Amino acid sequence: MQYSDLVQSSWKSLLRTRGRSVLTMLGIVIGIAAVILALSIGESAQRFILSQLSAFGPDKLIILPGTKSMSELQNASPFVDQTLEYKDVKRLKKETWLDMVSAEAMQTDLIKGGDVAKSLTVLGTLPDEITIGGYSVDKGQFISDADVDGHSRVVVLGHSISDEIFGQENPIGKSVKLGSTSYRVIGVMQAVGTQFFTNLDEIVYLPGTTLMDVYNRKYFDDIIVKTPLPLPEAISRLEIVMREAHNIDNPTGDYSKDDFFVMTAEDAIKTVNQVTSVLQILLTAIAAISLVVGGIGIMNIMFVSVTERIAEIGLRKSIGAKYKDILRQFLMEAVMLTVAGGAVGFLTGSFLAWLAIQIINYYQPGWSFIVSFNGALMGFLVSTTIGLVFGYLPARKAARMHPIEALRHE
Repeated sequence: MQYSDLVQSSWKSLLRTRGRSVLTMLGIVIGIAAVILALSIGESAQRFILSQLSAFGPDKLIILPGTKSMSELQNASPFVDQTLEYKDVKRLKKETWLDMVSAEAMQTDLIKGGDVAKSLTVLGTLPDEITIGGYSVDKGQFISDADVDGHSRVVVLGHSISDEIFGQENPIGKSVKLGSTSYRVIGVMQAVGTQFFTNLDEIVYLPGTTLMDVYNRKYFDDIIVKTPLPLPEAISRLEIVMREAHNIDNPTGDYSKDDFFVMTAEDAIKTVNQVTSVLQILLTAIAAISLVVGGIGIMNIMFVSVTERIAEIGLRKSIGAKYKDILRQFLMEAVMLTVAGGAVGFLTGSFLAWLAIQIINYYQPGWSFIVSFNGALMGFLVSTTIGLVFGYLPARKAARMHPIEALRHE
């Protein structure tokens, strides 16, 4: 049988039972759609996170609590022992090889101003924060050294929250409340958007010392420094200074003895790549279960199809059809079903991924829609393979039937 005749014959056979064919494809459609959805969202998430980390800059270092050997596990954990104090910042400011030093402590609270009462992030920080982050002030001024030293009750508003509370009014000199404490507005930031997974237009800035007083905190979440030195040298110097400040006797540089670790943008990117890769593999493996289930469904339906077409198989064999012709016929039908299911699954998964990205962007701007090429290739190869693997046994059963026995079947 010619290949074109084989394709045409298989296609007509599938069309005769189009309802059953659609149901047979359903498992493959769901499986491929799930794979495409998982991989596309995974790649979109990876790109978004890397774009956020790229804003960190190659000349900046971040000091975090915890030990370097377990940083990937501990950094996001609330159970890490906090160790970074304001005295560490003052010690680092004495180092002439550091251009800038800032620190951050985050707190959630309710801001009240005018008719607005809204929960938001309060960032306690230091004057160098604005330069390190590359931000700028739209109105008024940012936090000063005098504000930090004086533990002043002053606040700088993010652009959006300022518009929400004061509208077109000039907020400088006016008062807002964070919790039960009143603050004088000294500045409004330029619109920035989302960085480091936070909408910076919807946060407010306090002097770090003020936040410590009001919220009864002793430690900063992190310390950020900017240096002109090569990063390896800067990291080595930072470790020596921080060990001295924390009275850590560690002449051999054993990271397990430290209660802090220094991270670069490259370290963060490497960790993100590892985490997102593992998540993508996990999600794809879960989605692949649907493909296996779909393949088993195809095998069962093909067995039913063989039983229903025994007379047809006997007739074809009696007029000269060979073993390989019957085998190819049923294999071709299985492959056509799975490839068609893979195509529909790819389109469905792409649409669902696009829809998911739109929804995510509504709450967290900055995500981009990506159709995973690896997912598309995997979908095609897997669907074809499933057709061949799970279609083989029914096809073999049909091809091995004796023509006379098949013709006698009712």
